[in-house]
Amino acid sequence: RRKCLRMVQDKLKKSFSILGMGTVVVDHQVVVRELPEPDAKAEILSDRFQVGGPVPTALTLLTRFGASTSFIGKWATDRWGEMIEDDLGQARIDLGQAVVSPAVRTGFAHVWVEAGTGRRSIAAYRGSHPLEPADLNGIAWPDYHALHLDAWPSDTAIEAARQMKSAGGRVFIDFGSPKPNWETLVGLADLVNCPHRLLDVLFPGSPMEKAAKRLVALGAGEVTVTDGDSGSWFFDANTELHQPAMPVEAIDTNGAGDVFAGAMIFATLKNWPADRRMRFATAAAALKCKSMGNRDALPSLEQIESTLAEEH
Repeated sequence: RRKCLRMVQDKLKKSFSILGMGTVVVDHQVVVRELPEPDAKAEILSDRFQVGGPVPTALTLLTRFGASTSFIGKWATDRWGEMIEDDLGQARIDLGQAVVSPAVRTGFAHVWVEAGTGRRSIAAYRGSHPLEPADLNGIAWPDYHALHLDAWPSDTAIEAARQMKSAGGRVFIDFGSPKPNWETLVGLADLVNCPHRLLDVLFPGSPMEKAAKRLVALGAGEVTVTDGDSGSWFFDANTELHQPAMPVEAIDTNGAGDVFAGAMIFATLKNWPADRRMRFATAAAALKCKSMGNRDALPSLEQIESTLAEEH
């Protein structure tokens, strides 16, 4: 069995070059016994600081999978900016396209995690100055196989997606909240990942399946929808499938969607069939939830393949 796992891992290590762009913040993550109601207080059991953001977490996972990754973000020359540079540098993510300036303020977030369930609440500040289309000047788009976006800032994300498509690469979007001109961006995507709750906001009253199909109708090649314990769904013009959640004792669900999206990027670039991609991404997200944080908790290829092998 170990020989089989090594063969699978060696086969998967073919490198891809992936460019990511989007929000990066420093999280102050605190663990509480229960998430407090409005106007209530909660005792903090423990706390930690970590670098967060959907795209940086996904890129860190992809780097561990053997991909070559680069990130375009914007932060200041303050202590949070230094933490971001140290963290992404240790993750071996190239920062040559990043915009660092003393004139901006670095983004940050407060993340409350409920002990026992892993549920979380987040309040985030994206930073004082979003990336602008001019910040994309000088990027050698043909050097990348794919672009990963969180849809923010929307105008810059749309321009980046158009450039990537013109260069023949694929565009992946981890779409977590409504953004201006989101319909245009979705229409440029090869794959859109989003939580079920977002579809309820975008298309009030529509069944989840119908709402996801509306994203496909806008031009998205494929759509995945995540919904915690209810599992996840895959849609394209001809396919609809449901992947049950993997039962785990969740310690921290923060970042699980980012990991799911990163794993889907890897599996899609490997040209795996939809059902295999969904199982792989589900296992990756479940394994992340078993530990605190969004760095040390990220699973390896071997851990994911071993988990999938045990399920069968």
